[in-house]
Amino acid sequence: MNIIAGIDEAGRGPLIGDMFMVIVVMEENKLPLLRELGVKDSKKLSKNQRERIFPYILSNSLIVSAARATPQQIDNENLNVIELRMACKLIKTVSRFYTINTIYMDAFSNPNELKNVISRTCNTPEHNLVIKYNADSEFLIVGAASIVAKILRDNYIAILKRIYGEIGSGYPSDYRTIQWVERYLRKYGEIPPIVRKSWRTVRRMLSQL
Repeated sequence: MNIIAGIDEAGRGPLIGDMFMVIVVMEENKLPLLRELGVKDSKKLSKNQRERIFPYILSNSLIVSAARATPQQIDNENLNVIELRMACKLIKTVSRFYTINTIYMDAFSNPNELKNVISRTCNTPEHNLVIKYNADSEFLIVGAASIVAKILRDNYIAILKRIYGEIGSGYPSDYRTIQWVERYLRKYGEIPPIVRKSWRTVRRMLSQL
């Protein structure tokens, strides 16, 4: 039985909320099913399409595991270091249960350097790693991981909206997000705890106080 895994994240760029990273472990012979379901990079799918595919990914996987990083962690540490630690945690977690023949991963920095670092840090042979930019578009198993990560992130944002009201998408390009942060800052005199204070957009707001 050839077992493969895909790793991807959601929420690296937003200024609001946690970042999620997911690993999906599956028998390689399930790939035709993923293709039939229309699995691809989550950014190329609608919310309804992602939600339709999501339960099939879960039911056909051997393991699905997730890790998350809070705004406070992201503010206090290099983002690439955080992602490396999350990836290692996920790889080590699933490797306790299955011997994975190949791990496919969407690169968040130079793929060759990243492969070397992950091999050493996560105690994983380099020949078992396939790390590329845009891997979520090239490899179905990474596309599956990107869908799960996006669903987790979207559900998390929905919870934040129930607590804080309309916060937009959480991205600095979303005027609803910027307006909400600015209103909160004017009202309470501080940046909301769910916001990444190290982001340039937020630092600019603070400098204008």
